Amino acid sequence: MSFPAKIAVIIVGFRNAADIAACLRALARAKKEPTFEVFIAENGGHAAMDALITVLPAAGGPCRSVSESDLPIDAPMIVRRRLFRLVGADETDGSRVHVAEMAENLGYAGGINVWLRPLLQIPGWQGVWILNPDTEPTPSALAELVDYSVRRGKGMVGSCLTPSGHPDLVHSRGLAWRKLAAKAWAVDYQTPIAPAPNPDDVEARLTAPSGASVYVTRHLIEQIGLMDERYFLYFEDLEWGYRAKNAGGVGYAHSSVVPHTGGTTIGTSRTRATLSPLAVYLEVRNRILFVRDKYPAWLPWTVVMQIFHIASFGAVGAFKNMLVGLQGLVAGILGEVGRPDWMLRDHASKSLKP
Repeated sequence: MSFPAKIAVIIVGFRNAADIAACLRALARAKKEPTFEVFIAENGGHAAMDALITVLPAAGGPCRSVSESDLPIDAPMIVRRRLFRLVGADETDGSRVHVAEMAENLGYAGGINVWLRPLLQIPGWQGVWILNPDTEPTPSALAELVDYSVRRGKGMVGSCLTPSGHPDLVHSRGLAWRKLAAKAWAVDYQTPIAPAPNPDDVEARLTAPSGASVYVTRHLIEQIGLMDERYFLYFEDLEWGYRAKNAGGVGYAHSSVVPHTGGTTIGTSRTRATLSPLAVYLEVRNRILFVRDKYPAWLPWTVVMQIFHIASFGAVGAFKNMLVGLQGLVAGILGEVGRPDWMLRDHASKSLKP
């Protein structure tokens, strides 16, 4: 059996059904070409899956329920699946939406790979569009990504991310790793969206597209492999883009506009005092992992820079985050990878408090 659509759209959720519903409403307004099907990996457990499959077909929801999927997809980490269709503006059936409950929290890359592995066994599709659940793509966003990929010969292409409510500003054109600062920058953060930049200039500055909206061709995935699940959350998009750039380059489609809220899953923030401890821990730990793998000669310098970075939490009175940052640094130096279960338990207990 071949895949009936040209593009697979993959969204990883974690107990954020309202975000996913809003994202799907935006996708229901997408241009008819290229055709696509949506694949959602719910990492938040049984109750989160129940909430999601209740919200999607509810009155005013973006979907209607249909029969079980006929795609021959069998993944051991999927414990429950449901099939829906997007509801178009004229109430007609739109693209199919496959929703799956993961057996456990697999993280961002793990949720994506659960769908990608079986999809790679099915012929017919040409690429995958990975979206964060808290994005609401404009109708032409996917078409512009695919067009740019073809015109410029790029196997991985990112969108112009804009802050929700501020369509005149750029949130990010992608990610740029700076070895001296030992951190990744959002390219052209908070700059005006107009005029359109020179694509050659942006591509020269990019290390990777942002994982909030990235299109990847099937050919490139078969060439460089899947996302690295060792990161669990944070830096997996940077690492994947690093591989893609070395395999022929990454691109930026300025006309693919994707409004992005950011931080709705784990409660990230722009201020040091209110950053989620989980975000602090994983960013520090995974930064060490990334540098050890890609720029090993810079590892000692990166450790030194992380000490200054962590100390800055104390300067604003965020002593909890300073401690968590030190724990992340030690974990990175010791080579910890994957899901930090003790941190997740602590994060869950804090999020449940009134």
